[in-house]
Amino acid sequence: MATKKKGQLTVVTEWTKHLRKDYKRIFWKSERQVEKSEINKEIQSRDS
Repeated sequence: MATKKKGQLTVVTEWTKHLRKDYKRIFWKSERQVEKSEINKEIQSRDS
């Protein structure tokens, strides 16, 4: 069972052994996307 850890923005509920590679790829892809959107929101809030 995977949980949200400090510093991570997204959560994956379960990483079954035979799908672990795929879940990790999907998880880190979504983590990068959320991080980029959070940075853009922060930049926009500073500008206005």
